[in-house]
Amino acid sequence: MARPLAIATVPYLNAWPLVYGLAARPDVRLRTEPPRALAALLGRGEVDAALGPSIDYFRLTAERGERLRGRATAAFAALPVAAIGSQGPVGSVRLFGYGNPKALRRVRLDGDSRTSNVLARLLIRRTLGQEPHYAVPAEERPGGRPPDAEVAIGDRALAAPPAAAVWTLDLGEAWDDFVHLPFVYAFWTARADADLGRASAVLTEARDAGLAAVDELAERASERLGLEADHARRYLTQQVHYAFGPRERKGLRVFYEMAVEDGFAPPGARLRLAEE
Repeated sequence: MARPLAIATVPYLNAWPLVYGLAARPDVRLRTEPPRALAALLGRGEVDAALGPSIDYFRLTAERGERLRGRATAAFAALPVAAIGSQGPVGSVRLFGYGNPKALRRVRLDGDSRTSNVLARLLIRRTLGQEPHYAVPAEERPGGRPPDAEVAIGDRALAAPPAAAVWTLDLGEAWDDFVHLPFVYAFWTARADADLGRASAVLTEARDAGLAAVDELAERASERLGLEADHARRYLTQQVHYAFGPRERKGLRVFYEMAVEDGFAPPGARLRLAEE
């Protein structure tokens, strides 16, 4: 009998449809980690596939390309099964503002984010024309100066804005307004030495079952996250997009090119689909 597939996901509601039923399968070992941890799991070979942040895919593949031949880490491939993306407001990737949006001096990044932090920095620079100082919660000192704005992702961002927030910028909507293309926050990334056909089949089955069970997941979100079921259902069916087709990949390519230009990603990476 083949060993179980080791699959890593993130804890947020937007991932629930993509891993539906996997925890109960004997041929899968499912683990849940924050986005910041997934690239390391793939790099160390602890998982076969992960719902990894988009920016980390390019960092992983570029890093591998720079290593000496024969000492390189395993290659990685994108599984064209599904992505977590948006075209327009996404609701779960937001910038909460506490002061004048035209005078941002200090912005707090999300401590769990990888891709959304880069997205926020790109948009603040390119659409707002500002270069604030960026900090993450782990680096902040107690009693320090509060931020003028902060990035929030996942279920925390879906909740009501913090009481002190005076404005909110949905980063999915801001990206769409800027480039008129979908944004891809994460997608299934696998180690090239894994059984890619098997991984794709298992993840496709989970995706199809999860998207058919949106009503059930919305009720579960109401119980576990305190969201209104209608809010959760609308989020899963209208705001989050799970397609990973040509337009999504084009938006991903534009994001990577901007990230390289602004120094947030190394050059030389390309999107390699498992079917190639």
